[in-house]
Amino acid sequence: MIPKNFKYLILFVFAINTPVTIKGQISTKKYFVGPIIFEGNNSIVSNELKEILKLKEPQLWKTTEFNRRSLKLDAFNIRNYYISKGFLDVSVEESFNTQEDNSAIIIFNINEGLRSTVRSVIIKGNDSIERLQILRLLGLRIDHPLNLTGMSHNYKDLEFEYHRIGKLFFSMEHSYISGENIDLTLLIEEGPDTYIDSVIFNGLKEVDTLFVSRELAFNSGDRYNSERIQLSERQLFETSLFSLVDIIPSNSKRGNNWVNVNVDLRELSKRDLLIEPGFAHIPSSSSGGEPVSGIEGTIRLVDRNIYNTGIRLGLRSSIDLPIDALVNRGTVPAIFRSDLSLTNNWILKLRAPNTLKFFVDRGPELLRVDEPILRYGMEWTGIRRYSSQSFLRGGLSWTRIISDRMSFEQQAKEQQRSLSLKFRHRELDNLITPNDGWSLTIDSEIVGWLLGGTHDYYKFDFDYRNYKSLPQKRVFAFRTKIGRMDRLSEKSPYIPTYDLFYLGGSTSLRGWPAQRYLTKIVDEIERPVGGLIKVLISAELRMPLNSVFGMDFFIDGGILATSLGDLSEQVDYWQKGQGWNYGAELTISTPLGPIRFYYAIPLNSKKKGIFNLGVPYAF
Repeated sequence: MIPKNFKYLILFVFAINTPVTIKGQISTKKYFVGPIIFEGNNSIVSNELKEILKLKEPQLWKTTEFNRRSLKLDAFNIRNYYISKGFLDVSVEESFNTQEDNSAIIIFNINEGLRSTVRSVIIKGNDSIERLQILRLLGLRIDHPLNLTGMSHNYKDLEFEYHRIGKLFFSMEHSYISGENIDLTLLIEEGPDTYIDSVIFNGLKEVDTLFVSRELAFNSGDRYNSERIQLSERQLFETSLFSLVDIIPSNSKRGNNWVNVNVDLRELSKRDLLIEPGFAHIPSSSSGGEPVSGIEGTIRLVDRNIYNTGIRLGLRSSIDLPIDALVNRGTVPAIFRSDLSLTNNWILKLRAPNTLKFFVDRGPELLRVDEPILRYGMEWTGIRRYSSQSFLRGGLSWTRIISDRMSFEQQAKEQQRSLSLKFRHRELDNLITPNDGWSLTIDSEIVGWLLGGTHDYYKFDFDYRNYKSLPQKRVFAFRTKIGRMDRLSEKSPYIPTYDLFYLGGSTSLRGWPAQRYLTKIVDEIERPVGGLIKVLISAELRMPLNSVFGMDFFIDGGILATSLGDLSEQVDYWQKGQGWNYGAELTISTPLGPIRFYYAIPLNSKKKGIFNLGVPYAF
């Protein structure tokens, strides 16, 4: 017989463990997100709100696992989004109902409240920066919705501007009375002008302080300037001596308007042997041809501070395997490249980043295995960086060129001396897989002329790209390229075939094999035909299917012409559909970048469609 007290103990233990067991059974059962319903969203449509949610409705075979944490976070995001639109008193309540098919119906109940509009802005204490500039930096506009979220985000821009003029202790507070029409008050405390006392270097082990101090755009005794601090950080990174650069102010014993500046550094190893396999856009054997998709294996030996001179020594060797060649010949021609470079950021006491490079490369002429072309020579380049997004680079080069198609006399004479100038500006969120932003590149070159050499001609290339983020993580991408080259005079030799413009392949006109948009038969062999004028337009709609796979739809159009008269004729044909292709590609995301399997169909052409492989994106 069980004692009475022991019975109560058993019942007590059972009562405690029963709800825990049930709860454990519920928590281990997984649910996926079903329909998402918004109630009370009179001003913002449901599809717009769904874009900011972490939890997503089912799409094809893609589902999202449901969890309450993400549900709470989504409700918070919806509230912040409404606040950014001027609904300052918005409230959002979330709920869900589980179904027998293991789905969860999610409901967001929204009480929008009044939409607040900026009626006036009163700014007090702004002695150093004008009112209109403050409004612009904060993104405030009269008779527009009050966006407190945006104003908080833009605060750092105003803070940077005050720090740029030495107001390091700047602060700002805002106040308003809730309502439909807002009279916003900004109270600014600029603080005193701040000056730099001592500059302190932290983390230096092998690098001499000389190589750090000469990169700084400020000195002890200067007024604090955030722009010069930022420039100093960038210049220190450009030395390639450090993996970490952080310049921050700290208190000084001299008083409130003086600060010490701490330069925190983490040194990279002096020498490195780097092995870098990956996907790449391989430069064409023709200097005017479009890059080709390929696999690249590179070995680099780097000495970042040779003999403590501040000069970087680099030895690089690579083997490139163009994938496009599989379509052309069924074999993959290897391209060998090697170079030795010496890079220095200074010429005497003038900061002028420059590189002297000796190079040699051997590859098939226009991807033909049986016709290799050898280039070797030297190149000097100097670069001027205007920001992390923009640079201007100029260079002088001398190149010897040897091909099996040349006679011995031609091989002895063939050389190029050129002057080049390149400008690039890009504002992209991601350099490998851009989703938003744009880039502009202008490339020009003069070969021969006063420099001498075998040939005399000029070349100009214009490249503009734009990427627009769309709902459901889709991206619309657009690219246009225009190129022009010609002899400098009628007496100049004709431009060699290995320098002409060519189109075709996975990075240009995808409906044609690499470099073979135009061809002709010579000695029973199909040869590519180049041009002196190039026009290329491409547009893509990139749609992710899940975290790994994606689908892209594209259209490409191109023109190759030999003169302005020929261009006019080609444009007429172009408007009728010649030189266009369309198609689709399946993309697979990998750690090395996206792989593309595409099928492209030429428009108004007897040629069949092409199935090919490309890496990474076409542009």
